[in-house]
Amino acid sequence: MKLDKYARDLALWRDWAAINYSAAKVLFENNAPFLLFPAATLGHHALEMYLKSALIANGMAVFDPKKIKRLDAGTNLAADDCVWGHNLVELAKVLEKRRPEFRLSDQMPVVGYVVMKEPMTVEEGLSIFDPFFAELRYPREMKKVQGLGGEHKILLDSLVRELRHARFQWNQFP
Repeated sequence: MKLDKYARDLALWRDWAAINYSAAKVLFENNAPFLLFPAATLGHHALEMYLKSALIANGMAVFDPKKIKRLDAGTNLAADDCVWGHNLVELAKVLEKRRPEFRLSDQMPVVGYVVMKEPMTVEEGLSIFDPFFAELRYPREMKKVQGLGGEHKILLDSLVRELRHARFQWNQFP
């Protein structure tokens, strides 16, 4: 098995994150209640891809670490250098270990949340988006999602701003 040629492509992961973020914003801003579910799932996807692009920038590859032994001989990849999964908080914890200046406990600037807790840490914001992956992609009972509205677009904007912040020296981020 070969490592996917895009597993370490920071620019491509960053660009796809930006596309998903733009699409989520359009759907959030449409004010059609039935578009909030796809807006939230695209928002989660954008955050996941921004986190993964940041981890790629820090030497990781998007690859399932359980499949390392199946890689072709000569592929230089350790399980600790793999980033995998959809859990935003877990991905951010890996980033925090690799980039100590990124702290999940940092408070995000308040930008106008209406019904959400203010101030909010990066971890709290990511944890709000986390269940969107599992509970909103397909019809199913929602157990963790407590509601969905325009304030989630504001939260998404704040989280993206945190992930693209200049302190990470990701000059490649738009």
